[in-house]
Amino acid sequence: MGSSLGGVLDRLISETSLNRVVLSGGDTSSHAALRLKIDALTSVAKLAPGGPLCRAHSQERSRNGIEIAMKGGQVGAVDYFVTARDGQ
Repeated sequence: MGSSLGGVLDRLISETSLNRVVLSGGDTSSHAALRLKIDALTSVAKLAPGGPLCRAHSQERSRNGIEIAMKGGQVGAVDYFVTARDGQ
């Protein structure tokens, strides 16, 4: 499932101007992120313990600089997605 989600997200990033994404589900988000050709992540904002907003670094131009958050099942408060959307 995560790999399929990553494939869809990979295509969306390639074909649109997405600049921030949130992946939900610990294992799901990990498998999805592997499809995005991201070389490294750096933390840019604390959204919740264990679920920061990060900046992606990649050789792929369409992925370099995208902000990404990967939320595990028990991470964050009920407003996590709103906080991720707003950036902090």
